[in-house]
Formats: sequence, C-alpha cells, structure tokens
Amino acid sequence: MSRRVAGALAALALVLLVFALAVGRRSSQPAVESPAAVAPEVAALPSAATEPRTATLWLPADGGKLGAREVEIRSGPELHERVQALLAALLAAPAGGSLAAVFTTPVEVAATALAGDGTLYVDLHGADGAEPPGAGSTLEMQRVYSVVHTVVRNEPAITRVALLWNGVQRLSLCGHIDTSHPLVPLPELERP
Repeated sequence: MSRRVAGALAALALVLLVFALAVGRRSSQPAVESPAAVAPEVAALPSAATEPRTATLWLPADGGKLGAREVEIRSGPELHERVQALLAALLAAPAGGSLAAVFTTPVEVAATALAGDGTLYVDLHGADGAEPPGAGSTLEMQRVYSVVHTVVRNEPAITRVALLWNGVQRLSLCGHIDTSHPLVPLPELERP
C-alpha cells in the first residue's frame, strides 16, 4: 500500500471518528422543548444567542481569481455555529457584478468537524447525493478555494480545510484540483 493511500485512509478514519463523536455527543444530550411550543410570540424574535457580525465571502471572480464580498451574518457565539453560518452564507451568495455564485446547483453543508491541529473538515452534499457539478480546472479551483479562503480568512482558529463530498474525501471534486489533503489559502488567487 502506498504512503498516499495509507495517508488518505488514515485521514478518512480520523474524519469518521470525529463525525461519530459529534453524532454521539448530539444524541446523548437531553431533549429540549422548542421555544416555539412554549411561547410562539417570543420565538419570532431573534435569539439572544445570535450575534451579527461582518464576514468576508470569497467568491469566483473574473480572470480565475477570488473576489471579496462583505456580508453581515448572524450566528451563535460558538466556533461551530459561526462556521455553519459562514458556509451557509457562502453557498447561498448570489452572483453579482464580477462575482459568481460558488455553485449553480444546490449544495449544502452536511457536517463540519474541527481537528485539534486547526483543520476544518467540511462535508458538502449535492441534491439527492449527486456527484459534484462538473467544472473545468479554473472553476473547480475557484469553488474549492472559495470555501478554503472564506473559512480560514474569517476564523483564526482554522488554518486549513479538508473537503469531503457526500461523506468521502475524494482525490478531486472534478478531476483537476487535488482535494485528498487539507488545503490552505493561496493569496495569489485573491483579487486586489
């Protein structure tokens, strides 16, 4: 077995362990009655736990670059809540001006897990378990690094991002960019 295959299997085992721990922790928590069931008029108000903040989304731009778009997002104060809100905003960001949407078909975040070394594992899912949407090398690079730059540039505790698709860390999403290992931002992709 080659070192690369062994490394990929070890990374996959780590991801599965982190997800299993997260699911186990979630299922062991006691059930809490929905605030809407207790007081519907209060549930309509923004949660006291949510905090507005400004974030920078990195979206595909002209010339194979990534362009910055400042947005306000709301999330709870915990890192996993901030990351979920950030990724949801990125995947929902519409095209506008010289910036394009990251994906033109529905894609959502199924799960995230943060390893102790600052690696964030992001599991993306297409509708009905679909394969990643096809793309040429430039668009695939922009899609991959939109996620990497958005997360790392907004959350100092995260230093790199490992992408999964439908629960699997693939060699590549579309055959051009190596996603078999965690990725760090590439400053040369950021449009001035």
